[in-house]
Amino acid sequence: MLQIDHIYEFLYQELFKDFEFWHLFNGVVQTNPTKQTAISVFTRKENTNKKIFFYDQEPLISTLSDPYIDMFNSNTTENILTTSEYSSTVDSYTVDNNFKKLYYFFHGFAALDWYRGYYALNYNKLIVKQYKNDFITFNRIINNDRSYRIHFVSQLKERGLLEHGLVSFGVTDNLFDSWQDELEDINTKLSPDAKIHIRQHLSSIPDRLIIDRDNIHGSASADIPRTIDSITVPANIDAFWHIVTETVFYYDKLHLTEKIFKPIVSKQPFMLLAAPGNLAYLKSYGFKTFDSVIDESYDLIQDNDLRTEAVVEQLHWYCNLTPGEKTDVIQQLEPIIDYNFHHFYGEFRHIITNELLTNTKTLFQEIGYDDRHINYTNIHHVLTN
Repeated sequence: MLQIDHIYEFLYQELFKDFEFWHLFNGVVQTNPTKQTAISVFTRKENTNKKIFFYDQEPLISTLSDPYIDMFNSNTTENILTTSEYSSTVDSYTVDNNFKKLYYFFHGFAALDWYRGYYALNYNKLIVKQYKNDFITFNRIINNDRSYRIHFVSQLKERGLLEHGLVSFGVTDNLFDSWQDELEDINTKLSPDAKIHIRQHLSSIPDRLIIDRDNIHGSASADIPRTIDSITVPANIDAFWHIVTETVFYYDKLHLTEKIFKPIVSKQPFMLLAAPGNLAYLKSYGFKTFDSVIDESYDLIQDNDLRTEAVVEQLHWYCNLTPGEKTDVIQQLEPIIDYNFHHFYGEFRHIITNELLTNTKTLFQEIGYDDRHINYTNIHHVLTN
């Protein structure tokens, strides 16, 4: 199995060796990028007429991505933009700049690498048992595009759910001190009603809620706390539902990160706070969800506040069941949880590899690139073993 740290070198070497190959430096978007500091470039050929840009670790948000697109755009015969999202933003960039586009699921490959050890750790994990907590949810970054998490926690507070679960809140190295700063930001994406609700219900809780560590780095979204880490992780990290608060919520995008795979490899059911349609997007990769027990129509709700409230309503329903009723739900969901675990470590890697190679072949046909030198069978073998 390929380590995700080497994915660009691998793709350049095996698929795009005749292209000027761009990717974000360290996968991070900078506010004032230059080609020297924000872009890594591989190329073997001088004056190549083919360029490809892997803008695939972060969502395309015009205020951040426009400078990168401007740098990338040129008079080359073929410019290709590679992303890990489906959105009108991608479509606009490709049409306006006469780019070709290539999609693949970067975060799926990343999760397969980062979570490969959890197959052995959780293979024999019991699902049907008594849980110390009804749910767990990580809301470490709460500013800008993640500010919806503030409203989510205020909804948990109003419905009396904080004592039922493990909730982190504002625990990372943010650029501001507390949730009040986000409410005062004139550019906040929080609705007026959400701000009113937050002020009413969050004033009585600490600015920071801690699950595992009281000083969390920004890349902690890929971490899964384990009770074996007894020095830094309390022994009560044991929860049934995982409420996933994704990177993309306010934008009309199909875009998921490694966060959605944390409950899957941990053998937990999940509810998803993301942009509309992303639950169905996950299911398109062969995963099953939990509409046999909860109302998952929240995935179709366009209004951001109502979508949040709908998820909280389902959580409220579960938390207020009797212990016997909760056991019945756990037993009903056990086969789905177990299926998702084995699907992630089994067929999923083949699905996203086939998707990458199929989309690449289609791209090469569109631009008239002769790919007879590429050994697709060997590439498939490397990416799936």
